[in-house]
Amino acid sequence: MLNSVCFVVAKPLGVEQGTLGIRAAWACHQNGFEAKLVYAEEGVWCAIGNPGYHTSLLKDLLAEDGDVYVVKEDLEKRGIAPESVPDGVEVIPASDVAGICEDMETVNYF
Repeated sequence: MLNSVCFVVAKPLGVEQGTLGIRAAWACHQNGFEAKLVYAEEGVWCAIGNPGYHTSLLKDLLAEDGDVYVVKEDLEKRGIAPESVPDGVEVIPASDVAGICEDMETVNYF
């Protein structure tokens, strides 16, 4: 049985896959799976608290102690200050992403 899953959201705000990634992470977390959510590439736009359903889900996940990360270099490449992400979202170097993914039984890329 699957016990842990990592969701990497690389699609930008407004693309349905970005919302599907956070929704899947939330559902797994709520059902007792170890779930980690990583915002990378263009997906960092989904992690800065813009209004919408994805942000509501992100806040819910954070309120329930979900593990959420955003890649520092991807923020910088897009001119987004690390301080722009909500409290509870951990800003990590790109070099940490592989380790997070390796620790999980499955990785889903949105």
